[in-house]
Amino acid sequence: MGIVKQKMLDDEYDNDLINFLKQLLEREELNGAIDGIAKQVVTKGVKSMTGNQKPAIDSFVENYKEEHVCERFSNENVGSLTDYIFIAENGLCPACEYDREKYMRE
Repeated sequence: MGIVKQKMLDDEYDNDLINFLKQLLEREELNGAIDGIAKQVVTKGVKSMTGNQKPAIDSFVENYKEEHVCERFSNENVGSLTDYIFIAENGLCPACEYDREKYMRE
């Protein structure tokens, strides 16, 4: 993979992580060290994390993903980290929820 493409993917992941953490902060779902790290990431960016903070956030994200699984297709349709917040609220990922609503209208 080229350097430019890797940079694009990294930037996309960083933005996704920031949006995810921002939404969790707004919902007041974070506490302890993760809350502080998330506030730092949202205000100063992903690259501001220290060597100990990055593994803590990575572990938190992985645990959140494991705890919130789409009831229909086991997260096969998840396109972003914020989709996991949607799953936490609805039990379905956005794509499956869209299909369900479309089916109900027909």
